[in-house]
Amino acid sequence: MQTPYGGSEEYGDRLTVVKIDHDANPRLIEEYKVYGLPTLILFKNGQEVPESRREGAITKGKLKEYVDALLESISVA
Repeated sequence: MQTPYGGSEEYGDRLTVVKIDHDANPRLIEEYKVYGLPTLILFKNGQEVPESRREGAITKGKLKEYVDALLESISVA
C-alpha cells in the first residue's frame, strides 16, 4: 500500500491521493499501461473508473476542476 499523498485534504474521506514511484513499481506501471507522466487514474472500489485517466501536467486549478467533475459524475459514498 502506498502512503497517501498531500493534496486531498479538502476532499476528506471522498478521495485519497496516492503517488506511485514509477521506477520502484514497474509492475503497476505495466498493469495499468502508464505511458505518460504524470498520470491520474481514479479508482472506485478497486476498479478504474472508465474515462477517468488523464496524462500530462496541468495546473492545480484545472486539476481541481477535473477531479470535482469526476467526483460529481460518479457516486462516491
